[in-house]
Amino acid sequence: MELIQTDEISVLIIESSETDALTLGEMLGDTDTFNFNIYHAYNLEEATQLIKEAKVDLILLNLFLSDSYGIHTFDGLFATYSEIPFIVLTEIEDDMVGKNAVKRGAQDFLIKSELTQNMLVRSISYSIERKQKEEELLRSEEKYRQLFMQSKDAIYMSTVEGDFIDINPAGLKLFGYELEDINSLKVSDLYINQDDRNKLKNILAREGQVADYEVDLLKKDKISILNCLLSTTTVKDEDERIIGYQGIIKDITAKKKAEQALIRSLEDLDQANKELQNLNATLEEKVENRTNQLVEEKEVVEAQNKEIRESINYAKRIQASILPSKQKIKQYFNDSFIYYAPKDIVSGDFYWFEYSRKKPLFAVVDCTGHGVPGAFMSIIGYTQLNEIVSDQKITDPGVILKELDKRVKISLNQNNPQEKNSKDGMELGIISVNFEQGKLEYAGAMRPLYYTKGGELHIIKGDKFSIGGFSRHRKQFTTHRIPIESGDCFYLFSDGYPDQFGGPRGKKFMTKNVAQMITNICHLPMAEQGIIVKNAFLDWKKDEEQVDDILISGIRF
Repeated sequence: MELIQTDEISVLIIESSETDALTLGEMLGDTDTFNFNIYHAYNLEEATQLIKEAKVDLILLNLFLSDSYGIHTFDGLFATYSEIPFIVLTEIEDDMVGKNAVKRGAQDFLIKSELTQNMLVRSISYSIERKQKEEELLRSEEKYRQLFMQSKDAIYMSTVEGDFIDINPAGLKLFGYELEDINSLKVSDLYINQDDRNKLKNILAREGQVADYEVDLLKKDKISILNCLLSTTTVKDEDERIIGYQGIIKDITAKKKAEQALIRSLEDLDQANKELQNLNATLEEKVENRTNQLVEEKEVVEAQNKEIRESINYAKRIQASILPSKQKIKQYFNDSFIYYAPKDIVSGDFYWFEYSRKKPLFAVVDCTGHGVPGAFMSIIGYTQLNEIVSDQKITDPGVILKELDKRVKISLNQNNPQEKNSKDGMELGIISVNFEQGKLEYAGAMRPLYYTKGGELHIIKGDKFSIGGFSRHRKQFTTHRIPIESGDCFYLFSDGYPDQFGGPRGKKFMTKNVAQMITNICHLPMAEQGIIVKNAFLDWKKDEEQVDDILISGIRF
């Protein structure tokens, strides 16, 4: 805070010489720069009593008083009244004593014999501002320390040589160490392969920072291995030389194991499915030529079908475990519904939710295909959305879709010219809600957003690009921003609902009927709307075969 001329500054002069005290008082009283309120004490005892009774903004202190015994006497004074700036007054031969006092806590020192009014006023202004900046710095350091100690992620600082300067409790707990271990703990103790550490140091030397560097690290027992992501920056001195590193370590061991288990399960399932299809293709020919073996082969097929169904049901449980719980969604969207009806046991449609940077995000995703192929694609979409929002902290829907398209194409090797005819990918609509600003952001890849205001229906069509696949045009995904008011309703759905055949003529339900249904029910609570949406679908389909996965959601603000 910068001082202004109208400020009143209370100054306590601790000076055993009445003449010197009067001289200082006259200097401060005869200035137009600030309005000084002056107190005088002859010794430390009087000064201590005055500080307790009056508001003191600054202290002018003679180091040689009747009840002081050198510079050590004032260490306690500086500590007791650390919030008050001190200026030390010395004789010309006490120059070194004054400098020593500054090192111990004073803001400045002045030599009496050289003192002028301008010098005194400037020193007072400087000392008060310096003390205020010190207090601000201490508060900032304390805030950082609290974040450091309370963080759930491991945070560390180390030297270039690999000695830990500091590591927070979450870091010690992650690797199984105690606080007393930090003095002997080396960064190299955590690495399985020292080449990984050298590679990281080379990247940091070139670029100054690295984000999400994936590496396997060792716990204290030298047996347990953790899959980790390191985000690290260099610490440099005034000459731009690297003197240390600081960063965050995230444990992704459980996440990696879950993803690998799901992928293995789906791969096994896909292989079993192919084997079953091959077996069924040859079964008719075998029946004609070997009637007497029909019963035995039928039993084999039934056993394999049972195993496959058990594998599919297992995959269903795994897929269901990655879907966000409806209880979590209702923490932010209390008045909402989700109608989710896969065509097969596992689904290519899925809904996704995350909370990042004070914004809840929700998406309805329709992957190419259904059943096992669709489930494969849903795992790619779910994993990439999590990394984009949770790890990269991106919350703009249009930017999320752009990044998702890039990642899906890499995952499916679609940047290879030989794969340019690949149409695998997904369509989705995604929203991000900023409650503080009272607005909703939406972007769509081939999927629209339907919403009602005051009972009137509005439709925003998604961009005419899907996620993944080849496109002759440069893909752009637009973020639409809509102010939200109490009673507004928003709907996202995949194409399975309007594409379902049924009704009296066996026709598709069509999006126009979805729009009419929403217009008719938007005034109802979302729980009732969800029941109507489900019953309308079942009444339309009746005995017709379900053609695709069904997913439709509604949110009311």
